[in-house]
Amino acid sequence: MIGTRYYFHADTEKYRRRQKSLMTAVVMPLLAVCVFCVVNIVLCLRTGASRSVLMLLLGVIGGCVLAGMVTGFAAAYVTEKLIRRHSRYTFFDILPRGMVFSVYAGDYVNFGRRVIQRRLYYIPFSGYTGTLRDPKKAPDCLVINGEVRMFLQDTKRLGYHIDEDGNLLFDNPELNERGFERLESVEIRRRFGSTRGIERSIAYYYEQFKNIPEKKAFDISEHIPAHKRRKPATSNPMLELPSFDRKW
Repeated sequence: MIGTRYYFHADTEKYRRRQKSLMTAVVMPLLAVCVFCVVNIVLCLRTGASRSVLMLLLGVIGGCVLAGMVTGFAAAYVTEKLIRRHSRYTFFDILPRGMVFSVYAGDYVNFGRRVIQRRLYYIPFSGYTGTLRDPKKAPDCLVINGEVRMFLQDTKRLGYHIDEDGNLLFDNPELNERGFERLESVEIRRRFGSTRGIERSIAYYYEQFKNIPEKKAFDISEHIPAHKRRKPATSNPMLELPSFDRKW
């Protein structure tokens, strides 16, 4: 059913497309130089050119091959790293009472330990005001307006869970009150491909949020059974019998 998807993974295929485009842009000129050198080597062999010219042309070919290999290995390493990082840390999660947009924000080594950072945006439905999207000019972009909390932390500090009322609570209690920057909007740009599905899901779950019944205030009297008052009794059972005497 359209509009019921609540979790969106990052589009990582774009990194492979970029890798292919980069390799095409780098390898094609290098290949053209190599072909040019090979043709000149053949001509030089026919005309009896000096050995130094042949070595120079062979050196150019070797340099082009080396440059292509280094570029290819570097591009493959960076591409695989970005795919692994964004597959795990970049996502959009719609909760019963809000939305979470998480983005991989780089990593570094600190005292021998690799620290991975994330930007996490939390937009509660209670402060949500709407979305903006241009399907013709920017179908892969979406602006979410409202009360936005932006966290930039070590990913290990940004774990969260949902309580029984559907509210987001961080595993680190400090982040529920501070450690964030307040924004008026957040833009999703080229992270999930087309953002049409995200826009529809936000609208669907926002309607679900508005229809959540208000929680009744806790009344302890509803959970304590009322005690029945015992009817006074006497030790003489004859006094408990009904009386038919009437005084008119």
